Amino acid sequence: MLVSQIVTNIQNTLEDDGVYATDAFVLDVVNNGYKLIAALTMFDERRGTVSVSGARNMVYMPQVSSAEMLGPAYVANTSTGNRVSPARLEEFELHLAEWEGQVDSADTMYYTMLAPYHNSESMLWCMPVPSTGSVGLTIVGPCIPVDLVATDTPRLPEEYQDLLYYYGLFGCYVAEPQRAEDAVGAYKVFVERTNQLIEQLKSRFPSWQGFRPSPVEFKYTTIMRYQQKQAAQTKGAEVEENESK
Repeated sequence: MLVSQIVTNIQNTLEDDGVYATDAFVLDVVNNGYKLIAALTMFDERRGTVSVSGARNMVYMPQVSSAEMLGPAYVANTSTGNRVSPARLEEFELHLAEWEGQVDSADTMYYTMLAPYHNSESMLWCMPVPSTGSVGLTIVGPCIPVDLVATDTPRLPEEYQDLLYYYGLFGCYVAEPQRAEDAVGAYKVFVERTNQLIEQLKSRFPSWQGFRPSPVEFKYTTIMRYQQKQAAQTKGAEVEENESK
C-alpha cells in the first residue's frame, strides 16, 4: 500500500481532510511509527558489507541504502562464505600471540559488539587482527529505515502495514484535546499487532539464536584448544621431572 493511501485513511477516520491533520503532519507521525516498529521488531533485515584490516579491525555497522544497521544477526566471510562467530569481549584473550596471527581469506575470525543497538555508535570488533591485506565481511542485520515519502511503499510485510495506520491514529489523537480515550484505543491495537509481527519474525529463529548468539564455537576452537595445549605441555614437563628423580 502506498504511504499516501495510509495517510488518507488516517485523515478519513479522523474526519479531517487536511485541516488540522495535514498531509505533512500525518506523514511525520507515520514515519515515527515506522522507525519505532523497526526498532521493536527488527523486521527490516538487510545485507551490508564492511572491510576489516590490521589497521582497521574496529568498524562501524554498515549503512544499506542510507538505512542504519542496528546490529548483526549473521556475519560471514564474503569470499569464502564461512561464518564469523560471535563472542563476548571478556573472552578475547588479547595477551595471547594467537590474536596477532596472519589472517587471509580462509582464516576463521570472531567478533564482538561495542555499544550494541546504538546505531550511530555501535561497532564490530573483529579478531584475530589481520596483519596483511584486508578481509571483507558480509553482515545480515536489522536496520532503521529512512523516512517514507507519499509515493513509497513501506518495507513492512503487506499484512502488517496497518501498524502504520494505527500508530498514525494514535499520534494524531494525542495531538488533539479530549481524545485521550481514542488514543489509548488505537495504541492498544498497535501494540497487539506489533506483538503478532514479533512472533512471526521470531518463528524464523526458534531459539532466538540469530539475535542472541551463544559463542560456543569461539570457546572451543580458540581458548580451549590453546589451554589444552598448554596443559599437555605442563603435564609432559612434570612427567619428565618425576622420571629424573
